[in-house]
Amino acid sequence: MASASSSTTARARKIEQYEDLLNEKLRAELEALHDERDILHQKAAQFMQLRSNTQQLINEQQKSFKTQVDLGSGFFMQAKVPDTSWIYVNLGLGFRVQMSLSEAVELCTKREAHYKTAAAALTERIARSKARIKLVAAAIDELSDHGRQPHAPTALPID
Repeated sequence: MASASSSTTARARKIEQYEDLLNEKLRAELEALHDERDILHQKAAQFMQLRSNTQQLINEQQKSFKTQVDLGSGFFMQAKVPDTSWIYVNLGLGFRVQMSLSEAVELCTKREAHYKTAAAALTERIARSKARIKLVAAAIDELSDHGRQPHAPTALPID
């Protein structure tokens, strides 16, 4: 009888280890992958918006325009752009590059494609992570049910 008790304890420890792996590592990894993919989608959307606005400036051949600029914390200020023949594009890490509108459209198209490709790769990693979570959950279920005996059907009285 002592061996049955020790095997039950060993099984309980193994279940606890799998649950820790599931809750603390795999689900946290899945959440981090989702957050990373969301950031890539946001960056792609920003470049898509910049491309769209720049393309609109090219199509309408606007030489200048008035706008409102967000100074932060919901404070806006009116601004006038006197020359729309070039713009500054933030490349990241504090670098801003002056380029023509057509160069900006080309850059935006390339950056969008890059971010979408990276997001697709993360989507594949998310699918693999979800599969690992299902596998560990199935192992936990199997270990939990392994020690249980199937119940015999009880006879019901017939009136």
